[in-house]
Amino acid sequence: MNDTSKKALIVLAGIAVLVIVYMYVFRGAQEDIEKLDTEITTLQTRLDDLTAKEQQKDQLIAETAEFNAEFQKVLENYPADLNQETAVEFLKGVEEANEFINKTFSMPRESEFYKLGKTSNTGAIGQDALSGEELNKDAYTCTTTAYGINYSGSYEGIKSVLQYVADYRYRMNISQLNITHEETTDKYMGSITLNAYAIAGPDRTPESVDPGVPAGTDNLFFAGDGSTGSGSSASSKYDADKGAGIVTSNNLLVILNSANSDLSSGIIASSNADKEETYVSSNENSVVGLSIDVYAEDGKNFMKYSIGSNSYTTEILSEDVAIYVKSSARVDANDTNGVEVSINNTSTLSVFFKVVDDDATSPRFKLGTRSGSVKVYK
Repeated sequence: MNDTSKKALIVLAGIAVLVIVYMYVFRGAQEDIEKLDTEITTLQTRLDDLTAKEQQKDQLIAETAEFNAEFQKVLENYPADLNQETAVEFLKGVEEANEFINKTFSMPRESEFYKLGKTSNTGAIGQDALSGEELNKDAYTCTTTAYGINYSGSYEGIKSVLQYVADYRYRMNISQLNITHEETTDKYMGSITLNAYAIAGPDRTPESVDPGVPAGTDNLFFAGDGSTGSGSSASSKYDADKGAGIVTSNNLLVILNSANSDLSSGIIASSNADKEETYVSSNENSVVGLSIDVYAEDGKNFMKYSIGSNSYTTEILSEDVAIYVKSSARVDANDTNGVEVSINNTSTLSVFFKVVDDDATSPRFKLGTRSGSVKVYK
């Protein structure tokens, strides 16, 4: 091989080395540089956004707290689930509070129609995508069901049922209403489709039903003393001692004695025993109506209790409403006084009764109509 050929081969070898260096070193490095430039641009954009938010930190924190508070107010308008036991209690409450009979009703299973919370599975820069469990951890599930009711009742009863649904502590709506008038009996009958909604999610506890009915009672919804079971939270601070704590710490004291007792009145209700102006009483030797309304107004909770035209209203500052009923045994057959309590609870608070020393065979205390969360300990 002459010198010319050798020089040509050396030149070709040099070119080949340059090509290999470009293909495997320079081009790869160039691609890495381009990727880094893209990531730097993305990170710079994110840094600029976070910097702007940092400058608005206090405002954003205040707005977040405000939005969370508003969101919680919305959640309070809906139960945590739509269990059938609570639905039965509600429908029984409709009957008890109005001239209205649920002849038949259907309770389909609830179905999901919307999800509030994290719905994107895209991770932030430098983070992995969220797992299914993490994605749903802070999400709220919205469910609904439609109760089909066939009813009969009076004209006033139907109007009051519509108002009952409108005033109920949880949001509901009537999507269908059919009315037929039967002239011979002056009764109204037909069908109603009642839509109920629930939101399940973090820190939301489903309600459960405590019927308050002794084992062996023929009617599931009525105890021997005429009181009714009611929706309540799954558990309460009073469950452990069956409401004994209400005796020493309560919002309302109701005293039931013989009308001929040494007391000026056989029936006394008071939110403060030391202040006579809080007393609502009756000296009649008969069963009288004691009405209790628990409601919210201007962000505060109040309780109004009444016997006839006498009433008193007090603000509720506690986390629930505790009512202590101090009753007594009958003196004789002529001792007939007592109370039938009707309670209308439209607030978000639960109402708890503790009844003590009531007559075993002829109780002075009877729970009549009621709405909202109410529970009786005896």
